[in-house]
Amino acid sequence: MSGDAIRNGGGAHAGTLEALLASTHRDVGRAVHDRLAAQGGVPELRDPDAALARMLWSAHQAVGTAVVERLSRGTTEADDEQHPPSAARFPPHGPLAGRLASVRLKYRREALRLARIYWPGDLIMVIRAALSTVESLTHMLEAGELQPEVSRFTTKLEQQLAQIDLPAPQERRRPDQTGADYLTEVELLLESQSAPLQHDLHNARHLLAGELATLLHAAVFEADFLLGADTVAQDLVDDLEQAHGKAQALRVAVATVERASSDFVGEDLSQANLHHVPLKGVRWDATTLWPEEWEGLIRRASMPASGEEGVLIIATEPHRSAVSADV
Repeated sequence: MSGDAIRNGGGAHAGTLEALLASTHRDVGRAVHDRLAAQGGVPELRDPDAALARMLWSAHQAVGTAVVERLSRGTTEADDEQHPPSAARFPPHGPLAGRLASVRLKYRREALRLARIYWPGDLIMVIRAALSTVESLTHMLEAGELQPEVSRFTTKLEQQLAQIDLPAPQERRRPDQTGADYLTEVELLLESQSAPLQHDLHNARHLLAGELATLLHAAVFEADFLLGADTVAQDLVDDLEQAHGKAQALRVAVATVERASSDFVGEDLSQANLHHVPLKGVRWDATTLWPEEWEGLIRRASMPASGEEGVLIIATEPHRSAVSADV
């Protein structure tokens, strides 16, 4: 092997090592930040060796999970053909998986509120309805006939697109890699999928109001404008089809936030402060650790999760079901 090849290989290994060190540095920073946020102050001192052991074990579990997912990726598509995903099935935690469970639980109310803001209704259904409307319009235009009800199609499209009300993209600085604020990370995840959808919807509204409506109005007096209207309508179909795909990506991001906020199977929440935290809808199992004073209340407020052996779901708020000892 030549000297250049050795040097090039060494450079590649050095790049991999640098990426690994940067990733570890980021994960340690997040762990420290989450622990401070979860406990409301500086954590108690721990044995350095024990802390290092816990960090290494956590890294080992994360790498193991990634390897298993990568190895099983080839069989996932075949499995999905036999078992289509349902709305009730949670996706993987995704980019929020590394955040401390007690932090995810602490900010559960705010994270779910953000998910509802970015998914105010069934956007996929609304976009499909708009697509159906514009496709009906294109069929009419392809026939070369401008029927009286054409104007009703544009009004209907305007009303359908007006149903989609997403928050405008915000100018914000990305959080520090070593101590990212959890809710900022949640909103950045949602916004990363919402912004492209907003772009396509903006284009669709512009085509509808700025071009298609004008051409249809002109075609009432001059049939030659029908061809231009048909071309713009086809462009509108393309924009809505792209928006449909991006709405599906946004739905996955919203579901990721919902899972990170509700799936605590196998998590250690023994040190979490559960007061004023909405617990209804949280999933857990026998390996989940709760604060000792809450365990009985949570167990009584839970019921088996449908179709998931060994998994329980909190059906009512535990603190509301507690009976005073004075009664």
